[in-house]
Amino acid sequence: MSNLKLTPRQKMINMMYLVLTAILALNVSAEVLNAFKTVNDGISTSNVSLQSKNADTYSILSKQYQKDSLKAKEAFIKADKAKVLSAKLYALLDQYKGQMIKDAGGIDNLSGKIKRDDDIDIATRLFVENNGKAGKDLKLKIDSTRLELLNLLDGTDRAEAEKSMPLKTDEAGDGKTWEYAKFNLVPVVAAVTLLSKYQNDLLSAESHIIETLFGGIDRDKHKVDKMAAMVMSPSSFVLQGEPYKADVMVAAYSSTQHPEVFIGQFNQSVKKAEHGNYPMISSTSDALPLLNPQKVEVEGGSGKILMPGNAVGNKKYTGVVRVKAPNEGYEFYPFEGEYQVAPKVAVVSPKMMNVMYIGLDNSLDVSVPGVAASDVSAEFDGQGKLVKSADGNYIALPSKPGHVKIIVKAKVNGRDMVMGTQEFRAKIVPDPISTVDGAYDGGKISIAKMKASRAIIPKVVNFDFQVHFTVESYKMSFRSHKDNNISLPITVTGPIYDTQVKDIIEHRLQAGDDVFFDDIIVRGPAGDRRKINSLIFAVTL
Repeated sequence: MSNLKLTPRQKMINMMYLVLTAILALNVSAEVLNAFKTVNDGISTSNVSLQSKNADTYSILSKQYQKDSLKAKEAFIKADKAKVLSAKLYALLDQYKGQMIKDAGGIDNLSGKIKRDDDIDIATRLFVENNGKAGKDLKLKIDSTRLELLNLLDGTDRAEAEKSMPLKTDEAGDGKTWEYAKFNLVPVVAAVTLLSKYQNDLLSAESHIIETLFGGIDRDKHKVDKMAAMVMSPSSFVLQGEPYKADVMVAAYSSTQHPEVFIGQFNQSVKKAEHGNYPMISSTSDALPLLNPQKVEVEGGSGKILMPGNAVGNKKYTGVVRVKAPNEGYEFYPFEGEYQVAPKVAVVSPKMMNVMYIGLDNSLDVSVPGVAASDVSAEFDGQGKLVKSADGNYIALPSKPGHVKIIVKAKVNGRDMVMGTQEFRAKIVPDPISTVDGAYDGGKISIAKMKASRAIIPKVVNFDFQVHFTVESYKMSFRSHKDNNISLPITVTGPIYDTQVKDIIEHRLQAGDDVFFDDIIVRGPAGDRRKINSLIFAVTL
């Protein structure tokens, strides 16, 4: 039976802050965007190889059907269904990729990169907005294609494929929908890479299905002349510092065989056939067709490859599976594999702005692409603290002005790893201006309006967030135009006029007089006391 090769694989913000968020909220470096392009290029290359490989398998299966239509009929019909299912979903993913690239200005002819590869609105509009219709439709199409492909297999074959098939949509967790977790505020280059990954998963799943169908034609005869070495990995996309893992095993191998797996450089005897695969090599000797071979541990008939993931980039390896021939000598099944090592990437998106304000709840979305939200955590580095809210987001509470950092960690392979940091500026909320009743900030005022006023109200202007300042005290005095004398100041506690102030305004104040509010003391959202601007009014009729 053939075995599967697995390969590479965000609550909308208030509309009034959308532009600020798009410009300031997500600080993704050019290096990270370039890394996504590198990964996408690698996946695209792998997709071409898989398409060629699948085409070869269909061709061989077609020839087998022509030779023995009775025996190969069921496998041929089911393989044709797999081909149609795969082509439909692949075309849909291509359509979405093309639409996002077009909306981002297309491909730059010189650099080969998407022109606005850091645009975080395109994928959000396409897959998350409009109640996530396109995203939900895509998820449904992926899930239904997976099920239809699995239904082409029976019994043990289906059970084995269901456990290892990479084509699936992971649950987002934390009450988020799949489309929100995957595409909300994600740079367009990352969204395109994700869709390329699903294409790769689809081609791998298609490959597994058709090879299993093909292998089942003569399975009862235990023939191994069509055996091929297969590389099976949970992922060909690994984080920097993490190891790459893969299994190597022989497709449709007999339970009586005890394969040995080696990695190393091919010698001159290993060459690709016309269809792009490596043919089996027969030899009377057990000598390996490899340079500098290293033996791989084998468990349950599969080799357990463990490769370092230290340097960023595309990594390739080759090797052979050695088994004893049915009669005499040995058979060697060459294989090759590759994987991507990407830098650690953490995304910290402030919901309000790219600065934090002392005394306010600064809400943050923290995520790591490719890691479940339940395995992601964050820490506050600086003066203040970070509190996790009930909806899974974080509230940053800086206590002093300056620079602070958010450190993002993720649980990878059972241990916590630092995935990245993001620096923010902690600032004090700006001073409010003094007003009477929140409407008048000095100058000429009619006697009727002044007599109708009731309190000093601080008002924050040119600030995008709701902030509350409380008046603790102020002083009121007035100048009569008759004798040109200024009265002694009256100290008032709280914002509302006391009895003395009301008496002056309602009974003694006349047109031509001046009213003064001085030494206005307020308390800010962080509990700090501030003295704000005085008010001078010229009373008119």
